[in-house]
Amino acid sequence: MTSVLVKIVTLPIVLILAMYFTNNVNYGAIWQPILVALVLLAVGVPMEYRWLRKGNLWSSVFLDFVSAFIIIWGLSSVFNGASVTFAGALMTSAVIGVCEYFLHRYLLGSKKAKKSPA
Repeated sequence: MTSVLVKIVTLPIVLILAMYFTNNVNYGAIWQPILVALVLLAVGVPMEYRWLRKGNLWSSVFLDFVSAFIIIWGLSSVFNGASVTFAGALMTSAVIGVCEYFLHRYLLGSKKAKKSPA
């Protein structure tokens, strides 16, 4: 639950700030980065349940970075009026990766990283 709450706040903020403060990330409307953030949330939380455990912090952060890059670059090209360059997607994914690193460290340190109750 902690991961979901942090991602609900962090992902839209990072994408919207990238939209306003870089020339490499441009969305035609404010709902577009919010939708991208929701997709990142829908992909990222199950990935954490599946992969995040003690001993693989860096691999889980790398997987988050790669998936964020693919989703940001790919999904943004679908939107009308949006343009995200390769460098913009890479930079935004790197910022998300740094946020994920600290989130994963916290989840592992507090023992909140558990497998999904499936």
